[in-house]
Amino acid sequence: MSSSYVEFLNKGFWSWDGYLEDVLLLLADAVDAKTSPPWLCSAQQHWKGQVSIWGGVISPGLDELLTTDERKQAFIQIASSILTRNDLTSEARETLKLFVSLVKGEVETDASSPLEYMVSGEHPYRPTAKEIR
Repeated sequence: MSSSYVEFLNKGFWSWDGYLEDVLLLLADAVDAKTSPPWLCSAQQHWKGQVSIWGGVISPGLDELLTTDERKQAFIQIASSILTRNDLTSEARETLKLFVSLVKGEVETDASSPLEYMVSGEHPYRPTAKEIR
């Protein structure tokens, strides 16, 4: 099982790639390409592209995408709206909470920190998001 490090402003967390793929698809699906600003449409395409990568190098690109407080707030709002869904797997929910905490500046771990926070669950994992669109 491959895992990737999700980083933002020199802090971050490790996650199993299957959970990251699910969360990135959920985030991408929540973006309306017709009404969203160009940076968010770029984020949507980036997240979809990251899901097609295999082998522990998934990068949500948060440092490149969330360059202003307005963008951070938009990301938090999108992620928070996804967290209200009843159909999320517990793994997707916990991974998405880590994303929100990271963007809010609440995560204190880095790539070399102990992995006590790492989300785990049963395998095979059945993701919430069904496919790349």
